Amino acid sequence: MAKNKTPQEKRLDTLTEDTEKKKKALVTQLRRTPIVQLACERVDVGRATYYKWRARDQVFARAADRAKKAGEFFINDMAESRLLRMIQDDNITAIIFWLKHNNPKYAVTTRVIHEHEVITTRPSVEETNAFAQHLAEIHARKIPLPETVEELKERIEEETADTNPVHEFEKKIDEYEEDTEVK
Repeated sequence: MAKNKTPQEKRLDTLTEDTEKKKKALVTQLRRTPIVQLACERVDVGRATYYKWRARDQVFARAADRAKKAGEFFINDMAESRLLRMIQDDNITAIIFWLKHNNPKYAVTTRVIHEHEVITTRPSVEETNAFAQHLAEIHARKIPLPETVEELKERIEEETADTNPVHEFEKKIDEYEEDTEVK
């Protein structure tokens, strides 16, 4: 037994059917005219409604995208057909357009000449050495040493000379030479 529907349920069913019909008509119109505004006007659907349908109905959104793509292909084919007809009628503008966009020999090329200057933030060797010398002087003032820089260098050389085996070998050679000279 069929259920008797209330008037409100009947109205909702009718609205749902009308909505589905309008969605199909809009998809068909997008195939012919892939511009949303024009397609909506021709089917008598508001743009806001179209975008609501897209947001709520993924199947409709996918169908609308495919229809727009098909419509773009259709318009491109139509435009190329008319362009070829204009070329056959010796329209020089159409000929130039075709050559510029379909033959690399006639394509518009843009040359960009770029001059630049490299500025480095790295200091030069001289600046690095001067900075190192300045830091050494600052640290030398902070360290209390009983001797001057020259005295410190001499003391370091003496300490390293005493522990240097080559230096000891040289001392032995010098002693041997002194012994042989005396005899």
